[in-house]
Parts: sequence; structure tokens; C-alpha cells
Amino acid sequence: MIDCHAHVFSADAPAIAGARYRPAYAARLEDWKEAWREYEITHGVLVQPSFFGANNREMLEAIATDPRHLRGVAVVDAGINDSQLDHLDAGGVCAIRWNLKGVPDYRAYASAAWRGVLARIHERGWHLEIYVDHGRLAAIEPALVGSPVAVVFDHFGNPGVEEASVRVTFSAVERLLDQREVWVKLSAPYRLGAIDDAEWFADRWLEIAGPTRLVWGSDWPYTAFEANASYGLMLRALDRWIEPDVRDAVLWDNAARLYRFKRSD
Repeated sequence: MIDCHAHVFSADAPAIAGARYRPAYAARLEDWKEAWREYEITHGVLVQPSFFGANNREMLEAIATDPRHLRGVAVVDAGINDSQLDHLDAGGVCAIRWNLKGVPDYRAYASAAWRGVLARIHERGWHLEIYVDHGRLAAIEPALVGSPVAVVFDHFGNPGVEEASVRVTFSAVERLLDQREVWVKLSAPYRLGAIDDAEWFADRWLEIAGPTRLVWGSDWPYTAFEANASYGLMLRALDRWIEPDVRDAVLWDNAARLYRFKRSD
């Protein structure tokens, strides 16, 4: 099984200016892997913590300890060059992430510089992962126009809990599906604003994107929600969200295809 969303970080590396949250503890790779053994996880995807910005060093160091079983999702600046992208690719990175939590205006992501980055990651077979504020998925749609890059929406796409925002969110997804692959991570239900809606959202994603475009992530170590989650709790939640015949695809086939894992590894 593959865990498609986790973070590792030291306790003392400095956060970027303006970081919303910087845990006082270390999230160690070996501790994450201890949970793997208990729950039969074999592969994992590390997502760059937002509080480190585009300094992906710790994530790359972690991947280098087990490159067959680990992949990465990096944070980059719009000015990144090809040699820097090549370095990330060689280090096991296969996607970049836009963490738009708390960003008031998404229009900067429609710039020529970002369009160039999207073109170059698409050429490499990477994808773009996006995390938005509640109900604001549609607001990032203009930044994706003209680019065929595959998109993964983290944490159920964070549709919000108001009927209008949910409707607008899924309408935007249906439009995006006409232009590219759209995936979703069934992860972090505690970040949705209404945890009881997670099963309903999973049903909607299954209907709209299909069973081959869903993946699962633990969101370990559940930053800012450490008391609300555990590995076992998140896997049991997945069993409520999807049927058993879809579970295997979500936990291996889909994730292996998206993050370039081989079953032989």
C-alpha cells in the first residue's frame, strides 16, 4: 500500500518568514516508517512542509535514504530553472505543490513565469498538487488555462461546507476534466471544516473523477491536528469512504501510476 501524503522535518530548521505554523517537534522518517510496518504500508510520498518554503533539502535527504520506496512533492519558486528541476527529478520528486492556504489572491499563479514552470514539469511527466482554502478551488482555474498538466487536489479539494461553494467547486472540476487528468487525495478530513462530510465528498469525487483517479494519504504527522488523527483512524476512515473493490486501486494501482512506483520494488 502507498501513503501519498506525509511530511518529515527536523525540530530546529528555521521556518520561512510568515509561516502559519511551525511544529516544535521533529517528524522523523523512521517514526513514519514504524507506522508503515503496523499497517502494511510499503511506499510513501513526502510532501514539502509549507513552513520550509522552497528549501526542499530535508525532504530530499529523506528520500535519498530509500529512493525505491519514497517519492517527493516539492515547493518551488516561479523562477526555478531547468537544472534545478533536473536536480529535484533525480532526487525522486515527481510533482510540485501550490499550497494556497491563506493566500488572498491567486492571480499571481496565472503569470507567464508560472505558466512556464507548468509547461516544464508537464514535459517531465510531473503533476501539480494544489491545496486551497475552503471552497476556493474554482479560483485557481484561470491559472491552469492553456496548460495540460495533470492536477491533484489535496485533502478532498477542500470544497467548503456551504452548498454554493461545493457546487462551484465540482463545476470547476468538471471543466478541468475536459482539459487534463484530475486526481484527488482522500486525506485529512479534519481540515474540511466538517469531518462528517468526508464520505459524501468521496462519493462525489468517485462519481466525477472516477475510481482510477483517487489516492489516499495519511497526512502524517497531522500538523496542527495532532490530537485529532492517527494512522489507524485514517485507514479506517478510508474504509468508510470507499467500497472494498475500489480500495486496492486507491491504495496501490492509482498511486503507483501517479508517483512512478513499481510493485517489484
